[in-house]
Amino acid sequence: MGRTVHLNIATLGFSTDGTGYQSIDMAMNSNTLERLFNPESIALIGASATPFKWGSIIPLNILKGDFQGKFFPVNPGLDALLGQKCYPSVADIPGPVDVALVTTPAKTLPDIVRQCGEKGVAFLLVITAGFSETGPEGKASEKRLIESAKTSGMRVVGPNSMGIYSARSKLHALMPPIMPLKGPVSMFSQSGNVGVQMLAWGADEGVGFEKFVSSGNEGDLNSADYLKFLADDEATRVILTYMEGVDPDIALFSATAEASRKKPVLLFKGGRTGAGEKAAASHTGAIAGSHRVFEAAMHQAGVIEMRSSQTLMDCAKAFSNCPIPEGKRVGILTRGGGWGVITSDCCEENGLVVPPLPDSIVKAIDKLLPSYWSRGNPIDMVATISHDPFLECLSLLAEWNGVDAVIALGAIRATYRFKASEKVTGPAELMEAMDRVRAHQKNLSAQPDAILAGIKNLMDATGKPIIAVSIGTDSVHKATLRDYRVVSYPTPERAVRVIAHMAAYAAFRQSSCPVTDSKTIQQG
Repeated sequence: MGRTVHLNIATLGFSTDGTGYQSIDMAMNSNTLERLFNPESIALIGASATPFKWGSIIPLNILKGDFQGKFFPVNPGLDALLGQKCYPSVADIPGPVDVALVTTPAKTLPDIVRQCGEKGVAFLLVITAGFSETGPEGKASEKRLIESAKTSGMRVVGPNSMGIYSARSKLHALMPPIMPLKGPVSMFSQSGNVGVQMLAWGADEGVGFEKFVSSGNEGDLNSADYLKFLADDEATRVILTYMEGVDPDIALFSATAEASRKKPVLLFKGGRTGAGEKAAASHTGAIAGSHRVFEAAMHQAGVIEMRSSQTLMDCAKAFSNCPIPEGKRVGILTRGGGWGVITSDCCEENGLVVPPLPDSIVKAIDKLLPSYWSRGNPIDMVATISHDPFLECLSLLAEWNGVDAVIALGAIRATYRFKASEKVTGPAELMEAMDRVRAHQKNLSAQPDAILAGIKNLMDATGKPIIAVSIGTDSVHKATLRDYRVVSYPTPERAVRVIAHMAAYAAFRQSSCPVTDSKTIQQG
């Protein structure tokens, strides 16, 4: 069982009658934000021809991304931008505008809000900073901005946002020049910088995104709104979020409880310490509050919280591509004993179980490996390098009902290779041997990888996650995911942490009460 924490549960949005979680009572239904993420038309107020200004980079991203709707740059001093006609004001744009992005200084916002309200703009996405993150005066300005927008019927993203992305409509309205991969992960982030870095890492590691929004100061639309929408979004399989502070009035905790029942919610929280809380206040104007209370409530709501940005991306990769294990029992297959020992230690330190092999599997593996193999879990193949024994041992392990997940160490083809350009001098026999090795390497590279294909087939057949671990570059692990839909990491520690988080989520889904303690999982 998890730790006992005394909280004012009713204040955090949970039912106190033992019947579960109270429903979310929000003005917005789950379909309202569809127009924000998939608009038919967008305007950029503050379009600029000056290189490296946000008003020039964002239009470049929008056009380069091949946005499927209409795009209207707005600047009274420009006739055209990047081949697009510019308009003096929003009022001059022909037809409706779903979303208006604003990059002009804070002092211009009152007039812009008025113009957008008169135009009937549905959403105002405010890139502009200089509001609640700057102190009391900025907070008052932000409050006036939101009140004015609501009077006109507009909803506001931000202020202090970094933009929005949607794979379906090919909307790349982002400040940095980032082109995310398309996939089933969606994210909202109070820090635009953290969020777009996740998009960039995802592109590097093969993790694709469906939707992303930099929520900024959350003066109006907030974390609960985005959670509710993404929980009901069929294209989103996994929800990521980075938060720094939470308004206690937004029913976030009941929103997360409902969302977690539908799909994994992966959280990276800033402002966990006194120093971080102070930094959060000056960054997004967030009031971080007691992290201990926040952590306990999120744990009860089924949210998977981690304290490392790397672990957040690792989990995004696994949760979006692997089955969820039914429990915390792990089978380990390794080509060398040392890594098996390290992985076993890491499993136990993270609350996982490495069960002993039954006699039936030991006898079966006796026929596949040398007599001095480990005869236990981890299965140490004692440096047997052939593909067939590896796959046969892996199949026996994955199909055994005594484990819920498998870690396959050394599953990817050896990354230590003789270089084709490497010069060799010596006897003719040596050079001929090197030529044969290189030819064999080239032939292997041109063939499908039997082990990785086998892992994917075993996952489909057993419904268990099988995580590969092999030393290699980022490109190796990206190719493994792209070509075979097999998740791999360069270290066993990262693989174990991911499985521990998946097992904790499985425990939440199997019970109305938390049965694991996320503190058990070692963060790196």
